[in-house]
Amino acid sequence: MRDSGYFLEIIHQGMVKAGLDVNAIYERLGYNAEDLPLREMRTPHELQAYFWETVEAVTGDAEIGLHLCPHLPVFHGEVLEYLIFSSATLGEGLERALKYLRLLSDALNVRILRDEQGARALVKGTAADAPQLRHTEIVVVYELVQFLKSVTENQFKPLRIALRCSQRASATSYEMIFGCPVSFGAAESEIWCEPAILDYRSPRWDPDLLKLHEDLAERRLSKLRRHDLIERIQKIFAQRLELDQLTLEDVAAELGVPTRRLRFELSRAGTSFSELLADFRFALAKRLLAGTDEAIENIVYLTGFSEPSTFYRAFKRWSSMTPVQYRELRRSRRRAPRPHG
Repeated sequence: MRDSGYFLEIIHQGMVKAGLDVNAIYERLGYNAEDLPLREMRTPHELQAYFWETVEAVTGDAEIGLHLCPHLPVFHGEVLEYLIFSSATLGEGLERALKYLRLLSDALNVRILRDEQGARALVKGTAADAPQLRHTEIVVVYELVQFLKSVTENQFKPLRIALRCSQRASATSYEMIFGCPVSFGAAESEIWCEPAILDYRSPRWDPDLLKLHEDLAERRLSKLRRHDLIERIQKIFAQRLELDQLTLEDVAAELGVPTRRLRFELSRAGTSFSELLADFRFALAKRLLAGTDEAIENIVYLTGFSEPSTFYRAFKRWSSMTPVQYRELRRSRRRAPRPHG
């Protein structure tokens, strides 16, 4: 499961606005904050627990998620927001937008219910029970409330909120942040509201724009699926590359996808099986040459080549250097003294 970089970007902006030592946090995480392409990133969801653990350690704040909320920018979900704006009512728009929630996160599930008990949004995150994920829950619920206020011109008002996590701060602290009573220990997060708000008429309703926005959402979802497919193929490469020769038919069978369909999907992604395999072999060869003392004869087979001569020719074609030249170049760069100051 992966999360969109939108989430990290919002947290990053909130931490900066709150005056946290962002560089110290990213240094512990092993990142350079200035070089992070936040919006383009799609990070494994399980890393969130480690992220929040690090933020807690640097700040010494066990309720950092709650305390960050007032500093977070309002989420503007581009195509998801457009779908709501161009729909006739808030309820219709939410139902459309939630079909594409995977664009934000594979781990997040949101449902809108309206029955005899009232109206509410039910928010369910990952099944993981890491205590640090309380911060993710609090931030997601807060951002959803702010987002709903934004798309309804502040007409949306939460009546009460139930959180899955436990209470760490005073009840007043939570109520000040969320603007309503907050309870804890729920099976999933709940945001209760007046049922009538789901009938809120969008002043930007436009059936023609709605069709365009749905088409855009479908294209982005298709692109994400193709990206996921390529990742699955690369995992198969990593598991089997040194064991046997891999063919398109082998990988298609392991994925449970018809060979013809797999070839078509890769073509739509602007690549091919042979290109993916070559790129994977080249990246693996560079990593082994630069980061290990593995004999080149062994690297030949670890990268799926049957003959050293074939490996040498391929590497020279990829890099315009022989494997020996590439290794020496990387070693000389590591040995070079770094400038001071």
